Amino acid sequence: MLNYHRWLDRLQVLERKNRTSSIYLIGLMIVCFLLGAISFNLWLSFAPEATPNSASGKRKLLQELETQAQALASRNLALSIADNANKEMQEMFSQQLSEQKALEKELAFYRSVMVTDADVEGVAIHGVELSQGVASEQYQLRLILTQLQKRKVKVKTNATVLLLGTLNGGPAELSLSELINKKLEFEFNYFQIMDSDFVLPSGFNLQRIMVKVKVAASRGIKGGEIEQVFNVPELLMGEKELRVILEQNSQVKDNSQ
Repeated sequence: MLNYHRWLDRLQVLERKNRTSSIYLIGLMIVCFLLGAISFNLWLSFAPEATPNSASGKRKLLQELETQAQALASRNLALSIADNANKEMQEMFSQQLSEQKALEKELAFYRSVMVTDADVEGVAIHGVELSQGVASEQYQLRLILTQLQKRKVKVKTNATVLLLGTLNGGPAELSLSELINKKLEFEFNYFQIMDSDFVLPSGFNLQRIMVKVKVAASRGIKGGEIEQVFNVPELLMGEKELRVILEQNSQVKDNSQ
């Protein structure tokens, strides 16, 4: 009986020893696992990034390049659409402006043919158009005369165009007939258009244009004279408005290209 109790005590002591060692082993495994996880995180934080020559670095660069290429393509498409819309608007604006100018001239012309205010025997000075040539002294002048539609008889007229300005600081007057060596005599029905190219003397500053039209008396026509003065800056301004707009349109197209 004593041996039995002695063996039982030894078994209990061995069991206690084994239980304590198992707890130690489990604790040691947990500590080792935690240390490994902490060491791995530290290595990732201090590890150098992938170099461009590595496979991961190349993939990253290719992805970034593809993303930038897509963004650039979308921006180029938007820019192309905006550029085409701008060109179409500029062309439409220029076309409408040209049509408006042509309609205004046509309306004024037919109005002068149908009804005129200052006239002699139905003849009126419809207008004067002036444009500057390549050189500052070169000009192109257009004189337009109209006759009322109700007047069926041809009229004989003699026009005098005087170029008023300054020369060498003093007032000066030039005759267009003397510059072009041609008399301005017409016989017409309804309208007459005269185009003349002339060159001013050096130093002459053109400021105004005076137009006198004398209607010759004949059978059924009493005759008379009409006179009208035109300011040169206003004539040139009307000519330059459309030219400036068209030049701006071409500059926009050149810059967009």
